[in-house]
Amino acid sequence: MLKVLAIVPCPRVFGLQITTLRFFERFSGKVQSHFLVTRWTDGEFSRRLDELSIPYTYSWFGMFSRKLDWVNLKTTIHCLVKLPRLYVDFVRLIRSYRPDVIYTAGYHELILLWPVLLLLHIPVVYHVRNPLPLERFYRWSFLFWGANVNHYIAVSHSVGSTLSKLGVDSRSISLLYNGVDVSQFQPVQKRSPCFVERYGWPDAAVIVGMTGQMNEAKGHYDFLQAARVVHEKHPEVRFVIGGKQEGSYFRRLQEQVAEHNLGKIVAFSGWQDDMRSFYSGVDVFVLPSGQDTEGLPRVIAEAMASGLAVVATRSGGAGEIVENGKTGILVERQSPHQLAGAIESLVTSPTRRTCMGKAGRLRVEQFFDLSKQTGELERILKGMPKVRNQ
Repeated sequence: MLKVLAIVPCPRVFGLQITTLRFFERFSGKVQSHFLVTRWTDGEFSRRLDELSIPYTYSWFGMFSRKLDWVNLKTTIHCLVKLPRLYVDFVRLIRSYRPDVIYTAGYHELILLWPVLLLLHIPVVYHVRNPLPLERFYRWSFLFWGANVNHYIAVSHSVGSTLSKLGVDSRSISLLYNGVDVSQFQPVQKRSPCFVERYGWPDAAVIVGMTGQMNEAKGHYDFLQAARVVHEKHPEVRFVIGGKQEGSYFRRLQEQVAEHNLGKIVAFSGWQDDMRSFYSGVDVFVLPSGQDTEGLPRVIAEAMASGLAVVATRSGGAGEIVENGKTGILVERQSPHQLAGAIESLVTSPTRRTCMGKAGRLRVEQFFDLSKQTGELERILKGMPKVRNQ
């Protein structure tokens, strides 16, 4: 029995946490898991662990920042004050659980636990989901926390490239694409009327959707600008934006919609636990990320598994999922007019959408099947050297 201690602290549940749970819930009976969870949380991650009957331990796992504004400074101070308690809790957990492998999905955890991990002889696997920053500070800090990592799992070639630039030996890097449960995402034969009925849109409307975290990097402003351009030529097109509706960024998006009189063609659908209902309600899926920070966007693979044609920017690993011109269309980042042109080419051609949707489904089945990816992750974890001392 391989005993894995997973360190994935998170105040809230987003794509990284969901993807991690989908891997761990599918491990074979030969793997035993235990999670270390932060007390600074809304409780959603713990609730999901309870549903999966995966045990966990709470501790004061905080976040820190180099920014000196009051909000970030306060967060960092709270993190540092609770650090001794974190170390005590962590050592106790190591002694009681006696893991064979420590698994983590973020370098913040590795920085905070650096002095403790340095004294342990337990293999550490870092599942890298986004390209690592290469600025001077991050290169310097990597010399410390990177010394405790035995193996890296990169979710895309783009992520693996940043690891190589930090000096990681290629033999210590495994490529493992994020997986999608293809059995849960069936190709949409006929679009669901959910959004048409909710927002009073015409039955003949062509609906374009995007969803995910609401932050500056995700390209919502470009999406709204593209919506304006497309709608001027094709008034039957409608646009829906999914994701948690909170914070100043969401309010600014609402202001943009109001300022440009987009209220009748753009809707915010909110957070949905079951993303299948979102994909079934749209005709085209868009990921307009504005920065090169996407590791391997899970939503693209899910949309393709649902038989949707996709428009995405060339951001990180997005180009490793979408085959340009075959399963979707790739455009340059921060180019709303290119984005609009790609969307227009799909909303005006149902046949092209259907062909791309079928090709996308086949690609996900071949390269992003969660069952296959879980088996590979399990193999990587089992391949770590045995624990010398605890």
